[in-house]
Amino acid sequence: MRRMDGSEVNRVALVSGGSRGIGAAVTSGLAERGCRVGCTYRTGFAEAEKLAVRHPEQVVPVRFDLSDPETATTAVNDVVSRWGRLDSLILNAGQWAGGRLTGTSPDSWWRVIDSNLRGTVDLARAALPYLATSPAPSIVLVSSVVGLIGHAGDTAYAAAKSAMVGFGRSLAKEVARDGIRVNILAPGFVTTDMTDAVPLSSRKRIEDATILGRFGTVDEMAKAAIFLSEDATFCTGSVLTADGGWAL
Repeated sequence: MRRMDGSEVNRVALVSGGSRGIGAAVTSGLAERGCRVGCTYRTGFAEAEKLAVRHPEQVVPVRFDLSDPETATTAVNDVVSRWGRLDSLILNAGQWAGGRLTGTSPDSWWRVIDSNLRGTVDLARAALPYLATSPAPSIVLVSSVVGLIGHAGDTAYAAAKSAMVGFGRSLAKEVARDGIRVNILAPGFVTTDMTDAVPLSSRKRIEDATILGRFGTVDEMAKAAIFLSEDATFCTGSVLTADGGWAL
């Protein structure tokens, strides 16, 4: 089905980390546009269920665990079994753990890399065969501005997010022949339950260093992710920085 302007409705998307923060805003934004959305959760089933109740015809909770490769295949299959197709994949799930390199154990450091990067790759790998059959497929990886410029005390997280950029841009070249667009969103500091733990003094320093003078909102990040996923039809391999000018 298409709108009067020719754009397609009832597209099917899978949003990882879709039950909270930026992912929840992306899930709601896509549903409001008429998309059907598989909203993944690991422990936040209650939050995913609330989104499904709010959008009963559009959203379905789907379990996915970054550390469990089998759940990537199951999540994709659940969405395709329900709606018969997959058009858009938004890879938003991730885990943050800070700490300077010398103050972090090797196991803890590599766990951040593994959880953020391996889960992203597993879900992309599982989704690609179905995306290749879509008339207008897309993938959006939610990285971070710290993956572009670095940040003291975030070596593991920044390394993982930087690797996502390289992975996404390389994948864009691999899958272009199937018509699949792959783009990367690099948010700056955004008000979420994760950043609620940032001390007020640190938050003030970040805001002072940000040209727009504030943290971003999850709705602002969702608009950027949805733009890359649905509207930026001549963009692939692009990195969109949404950081309020923090990295300038």
